[in-house]
Amino acid sequence: MAIIIIDYGIGNLYSVANAIKKVTKEKVYITNDAKKIKLANRIILPGQGAIKDCIKELKKKELYWLLKEMIHTTNKPVLGICIGQHLLMESSEENKGVFGINYIKGIVKNYKNKNFKIPHTGWNIVYKHKEHQIWNGIKSGSRFYFVHSFYVKTRFKNNVLGVTEYGGKCANVITYYNSVITVQFHPEKSSSLGLKFLKNFINWLP
Repeated sequence: MAIIIIDYGIGNLYSVANAIKKVTKEKVYITNDAKKIKLANRIILPGQGAIKDCIKELKKKELYWLLKEMIHTTNKPVLGICIGQHLLMESSEENKGVFGINYIKGIVKNYKNKNFKIPHTGWNIVYKHKEHQIWNGIKSGSRFYFVHSFYVKTRFKNNVLGVTEYGGKCANVITYYNSVITVQFHPEKSSSLGLKFLKNFINWLP
């Protein structure tokens, strides 16, 4: 039993692993080994890069359908970070349109406001939209670190745990459904509050 960080060939895998190791004594593995993934007690989908490449690598490593089945049929806690969040939505406008794992009902939209810098890079305020264990010890209005050019728009308000404003839009930066939490910002790059967020995920019992 361990915390598994899925390796699909891109992303900031080791910075996520190092952050997780600071907040837990559980074993942490970066892997694309299906047998180890099946034995995980928690799964993290990290992210930086293009969603099309992520899905291509997941399918190449024969992990796409495994993850889809596990996420839909088990109650293991899953955390999707940045691209990992986008993977779990219905679809994305990135790369001229890509279908996701389709667990959380929502789509990934392209920022179209030319008055704001894209990608959205740097610290921004995150407001609580709904109470949840993931917020333990974290105040609404706290700042987290972002690097992204697309944002999530969910179909149901009950799925939204946190929001932020950028480009005149209120983006759903934290979403939730059953045992899955997804987040647009990078907790592994968000200093002490990011570590608190990751610790809350490790301690979360869906």
